[in-house]
Amino acid sequence: MNPFSQGWSYPSSYNAPQNTSWAANPSMYGALPYTAPPNSTPNAIEFTFVPSNGSILNSIVTGPQSQTYFRITTDSTKSGFSIVQNPRLESIAMIEWRKHPVVEIFGILSKRNSAQFLALSYDKTHRVMNVRGRNFRWMPDARHVGLYSVSPVNPQFFGKISQSQDGTTFEVTAEGLQLGLLEVFVVSALLLMCGRNID
Repeated sequence: MNPFSQGWSYPSSYNAPQNTSWAANPSMYGALPYTAPPNSTPNAIEFTFVPSNGSILNSIVTGPQSQTYFRITTDSTKSGFSIVQNPRLESIAMIEWRKHPVVEIFGILSKRNSAQFLALSYDKTHRVMNVRGRNFRWMPDARHVGLYSVSPVNPQFFGKISQSQDGTTFEVTAEGLQLGLLEVFVVSALLLMCGRNID
């Protein structure tokens, strides 16, 4: 089961568009709603997963000028794992696909269960993440899942993960890049878009 089928819902203050339904329009990967291509975010850099076999679990991630920023490879054994590499083919993250997946981002996030890394809130309206000593909140809406600072007033926006007919993309703001969140976005997108239970 994925977080949306388990009841990850809109915040009570959010009025979902009439033509959008989490249940009626499931995504091809099961963790985001299927929608039209999202609008671009000003002052953000867009990255795209380019699958080699129809799955983002075996893909390259391209950025500006179609430059390759990351490579994701996943073995096909029963106790499989995914490795994320930079353009120099250095491993920068690993996901072990156990019953409860285990994730590690080398030098950024120590090894832990995915449910601890992207913890579902009590009311199931968002996921909480702690990286580099800072707390963040992943908030879904009708078109994407956005990453925000945890603040009761004017939370800061750092980027978003989106899915459309054309595939999976994410955008990171300049502030998000300055905080070193690029690798975090890649791994979060893999977990949220993989179609597997991460809780």
